[in-house]
Amino acid sequence: LMAVPALGLTVLGFLDQNLTTIIVNRPASGLKKPVGYHLDLLVCAVGIYPICAFLGLPFPHNSTAPSLIHTMSLTSYETVQVPGGGTRQVVSKVVEQRWTNFTIHALIGASLALSSVVNNVPKAVTFGIFLVMGFSSLSGNQLFERVWLWTIWDRSLYPRFRFVTRVPYASLHKYTVIQFFCFVVLYVLTSVSAVAVVFPFFMASLVFVRKGLNRMFTQEELAELDAHEDLPPDEEDETQKNTEKAVRNLDDVEKLPAGNLDLSRAISY
Repeated sequence: LMAVPALGLTVLGFLDQNLTTIIVNRPASGLKKPVGYHLDLLVCAVGIYPICAFLGLPFPHNSTAPSLIHTMSLTSYETVQVPGGGTRQVVSKVVEQRWTNFTIHALIGASLALSSVVNNVPKAVTFGIFLVMGFSSLSGNQLFERVWLWTIWDRSLYPRFRFVTRVPYASLHKYTVIQFFCFVVLYVLTSVSAVAVVFPFFMASLVFVRKGLNRMFTQEELAELDAHEDLPPDEEDETQKNTEKAVRNLDDVEKLPAGNLDLSRAISY
């Protein structure tokens, strides 16, 4: 019976490690990855994982939120104007070193001897720190940028990101609804302890959800909505050309006779 939660913990560790690695090392993060970058895994493989396996302890792995916040704290950004309104943060420099990692974990180890002092820290302070960390990581998150579009009724006021200028509005919002729904399910699974054991399995099932999106969206749309890189916005002339193309496509649909209207084509625009 205990094999089920053990399997979930294994899946969660695998996904946490690999998803964090993919997110932190994406081209938009601007990391150069020096020669010693992989020493961490070497130390774990030689000195830590064998001990954990012998004692039956779970393997240590990356933690997504602290890893992202740590990378962001070492990054300098430039604010770039987006054609048509809005701004985006572009990485200009990252201070890649090991001293902050070492200091952070040394302080964590030292906190064991200061447990009597740490216990006096109000929970509200701890929650406030995590709240600030969460909101600071929202900047540049494409999901929340697309969710914010729901509050703008006039489409001409949309910031001219590539997923706005190159993807039909219906597909844009449909993809956002699906992604936001998955986000809500993940949040509920982590908040309700009675169903928390399902969390890693739902995370793994998102692989099949992503495969299913290939049937609902074109490859060109997914290339913009699910890009691995932080794609730069179109230039003003390119933005205008894509906007005019979308308007022409919409006009063509509206001119079709009611009996000949292709529903799938109408929805796509």
